[in-house]
Amino acid sequence: MYYESDAVSFEYDEDDDASDSFSFETEDDDAALSQAKPLYYTSNGTTDDNARTSTFNNVWYRPWTLQEFVQVHFLDKMEKLKQDHLPNCSVDELLIMLQYKKWQSEEVINDYFDSRERLYKNSGLPLDGKSKNTFTVIQDFSCYVCCETYPSTTVYSLTCGHQFCISCYYHYVTHEISNSKLITCIDPECTLSIPHKDIDEIFATYEAKVSAVKVRKPLSLNPLLISSAKLFIDSHNTYKWCPATDCNHFTELLGTPKEAEEGEHLKESKSTDISQVSIIGCPDHHEFCFDCNYENHLPCPCWVVKLWIKKCEDDSETANWIDANTNACPKCQASIEKNGGCNHMTCRKCRFEFCWICLGDWIHHNNSYYSCNKFKEDKENGGNETSKRKYKSKLSLQKYLHFYKRFAIHESSMKGDLKTLSQVNEVTRLYMEARKEHEHNLSWNDIQFLPDAIKSLANGRKTLKWTYCFAYYLADSNFSEIFESNQDYLNKTVEDLSEIFESIVSKKNTNKVGTILKNKNKIINLSDLISSRRKTLISSAEVNLKEGLLSFSSE
Repeated sequence: MYYESDAVSFEYDEDDDASDSFSFETEDDDAALSQAKPLYYTSNGTTDDNARTSTFNNVWYRPWTLQEFVQVHFLDKMEKLKQDHLPNCSVDELLIMLQYKKWQSEEVINDYFDSRERLYKNSGLPLDGKSKNTFTVIQDFSCYVCCETYPSTTVYSLTCGHQFCISCYYHYVTHEISNSKLITCIDPECTLSIPHKDIDEIFATYEAKVSAVKVRKPLSLNPLLISSAKLFIDSHNTYKWCPATDCNHFTELLGTPKEAEEGEHLKESKSTDISQVSIIGCPDHHEFCFDCNYENHLPCPCWVVKLWIKKCEDDSETANWIDANTNACPKCQASIEKNGGCNHMTCRKCRFEFCWICLGDWIHHNNSYYSCNKFKEDKENGGNETSKRKYKSKLSLQKYLHFYKRFAIHESSMKGDLKTLSQVNEVTRLYMEARKEHEHNLSWNDIQFLPDAIKSLANGRKTLKWTYCFAYYLADSNFSEIFESNQDYLNKTVEDLSEIFESIVSKKNTNKVGTILKNKNKIINLSDLISSRRKTLISSAEVNLKEGLLSFSSE
């Protein structure tokens, strides 16, 4: 099956501020994201400047990395507790007590002043508050857990004095961390807790033993704190992990301005109001929908996306009839494999130029009327009931294959674009070096048009892909033709920009920097045009759905 929900591409969906470092992952089309005033207040009453609002609606959210989350919700809380209430407690003691009380500062304060001894005992802390934990290199040490005798090894022990080799402690801690609870001495009769900094030391010491390199990480990357953060995130429905492949970040939904105060986020199951689709972003600039956990699928509402994905899965055998990556040349029938993102194809055998989507002559696409996306029905010339039923089934299949093929082609084209654009970093470096020969102070703004164009191309391609899902379920009307026209305009602009980038990185191009300089204005104009047409397509779909001028069929 070509399409699966967990294989959706998430690259180049940006919804945050541009990074200070050189990167092609920049903010989305609308600068409002970085200029929006934050509504979110932290537990200590200060505003969170990392709060964002979506380009597409009034949904407020806060992207998080695990390290940031641990720092804000755990370490900052510990520092505030130490500064304001328990200055005589050590960092180790406070972290252990907070984790024992599930990071509720008030409960720690109440229990501490109610009975310090009981709190220390239940938390696994030495009653006198004096830790005697040690990491010691011992000669000829016999470990009672692994039953090994070491000529020389590092041994860890808590205040209790129970000594075990570093290898046993490493594997023990690694296993216990998944529970997100305080980890006690290996001795089953001992209740003393291992401090968080000692867990870091255990990992660093063992890894140094294996690799001969001792790496110390910040406390915010402590494995036990990270595990506790994951447990906290999974237990609260206002957080969602980014579904992009290999992304370990997550996002907190703060709601619309009104919903942020109420702490609720309510959705109608089959609403056609796409302004309510909660498109949010993670720190790596991946856009996704908070409600259905798919990539940014506008202009489709979530329930339409789910219908489409289910249909693709149910019709997998039919979908296998489509080979989205190969086609026969319409003129000479030579087999052609598509290896780029642009859909303007040239047959190497007969040099015929055609459109990969509709296989029509490209000369008919290189004008203002770019219309290979509209589904055209074959006309039925009468017949009996059986033939009519068969024809209806055939037409339904043709319609599905028409839209699925275009959906799949743009999914494939996105990957081709990414392959092409991955080479632009090197080309941009050459561009900067060439400019420095003439200008001593080359700024980021001098080359900003390139990552902006990459962003526009990728986002335009993704929006275009989901328009075929939208169009498949769209009921016929005069306004559906307007939607298809907007789709055609976006399609043509995306292909034009994709073709320029492919010409820049082409192996035959020996003057890549010159090609960039020659096409700079064209790249900027096409980038702006894609962003404009993308917004027009989504906003017009939103308005027409709200006014009932567009509707979805029962198909």
